[in-house]
Amino acid sequence: MIKASVIEMYKKTVLDNGITVVTESISYYSTVSIGIWWKAGSRYENAGNNGICHFIEHMLFKGTHRRTAYDIAREIDAVGGSINAFTTREYTCLYVRVLRKDLDIALDIMSDMHLNSTFADEDIEKERYVITQEIKMTEDSPEEYIYDMFNASYYKGHALGMPVLGTEKTVQSLGTDVIKGYFREHYDAGNTIITMSGRVNHEACVESIARYFSGTPCGASRTIALTAPDAASGIDIYEKDLEHVYMCMGTDGVSQVDRRRYMLYILNAVMGGAMSSHLFQEIREKRGLVYNIYSYVNCYHDCGTFGISSSTSRESLSEVLGLIKEEIMRVRNEGITDAELSFSKEHIKGNLFIALEGSETRMGRLAKNEIYFGSYIPLKETLREIDSIRKSDVATIAREIFDDPDGISLTILGNVDRKKVESVWKG
Repeated sequence: MIKASVIEMYKKTVLDNGITVVTESISYYSTVSIGIWWKAGSRYENAGNNGICHFIEHMLFKGTHRRTAYDIAREIDAVGGSINAFTTREYTCLYVRVLRKDLDIALDIMSDMHLNSTFADEDIEKERYVITQEIKMTEDSPEEYIYDMFNASYYKGHALGMPVLGTEKTVQSLGTDVIKGYFREHYDAGNTIITMSGRVNHEACVESIARYFSGTPCGASRTIALTAPDAASGIDIYEKDLEHVYMCMGTDGVSQVDRRRYMLYILNAVMGGAMSSHLFQEIREKRGLVYNIYSYVNCYHDCGTFGISSSTSRESLSEVLGLIKEEIMRVRNEGITDAELSFSKEHIKGNLFIALEGSETRMGRLAKNEIYFGSYIPLKETLREIDSIRKSDVATIAREIFDDPDGISLTILGNVDRKKVESVWKG
């Protein structure tokens, strides 16, 4: 059983201009991971500007009034550091990892990218082409594309159903003024969180950030009114000439702030979140019907999804769907065993501890705690929540999310017989 004594050195300060600074001091690390996080993602877009947050993420690397794109890359490379960024549905992050001695260099570069990016017309047009190719690559990769298709079907008519990358149409429509205007509105100090994890001193970091980011437009931390989606059920089939059939199915989960998410994490580990899980062992290992199959949990501010994804041949589709439905009915009717409960808890805690060996993961954890809770959730509290889950809790959440197995949303990408799919899934 995994037990640990965890000493956490967490501190938080809100600067006068509204930027939130959160640090975690780990004295035995030689590196520091720094992230600038904005509450900006595809959920905060609309049908007309879908993809704009991801577009802005790209533009941050295209040069500032002080540095070219090459200068940014070269200065980070010169100290052996790494720099990257990503955009999700509910936030965007620019992050750097460097040795402790190079912290000031990293902050100088990151603040320059945040405050002084040029958003030059020429660069926007170049990046528009790059992003369009990225969208096409996703569409050519059914393993990735099936998730966009599922979300579009499941969250139909809601911002959560829109792709993070946007579409070719929306990306082509985003002009320079629109991009700059969105950046000014959504990337101000009140919507900015800076997190650091590693060998750092909080007070010194606050002083440095206040100096480097002093030019950030002020803005009070604000709560953006979000509307929870009405998830759709049913079968959506997207015809595409593919060698295999790709599928994704899901039902309502819980939000990121709902304590029951720990119950779902345990259920996920039993059903398909590990190589020893039921779905993987029964469908992949015993029967050889798929190369991969797994379940997953997505949690957002006010909602969530429990999903299952896989791919198979057209000939095996009915059998695979039938076996998945059997597993859903099994956990719905029987719950899980004591052994499965114990296994899942240790699996989740083990994964957590391994992930937290890296400063980047710890830095990200600080930010997500701040984004969703407005405060830090100590690791010992997370472990206590996991350990407190009972077998009956998992049985309850399983019955709840699988209350109507026929109502589970199913999305398929490939050439299939709709009637055959419906007879298996609805039968």
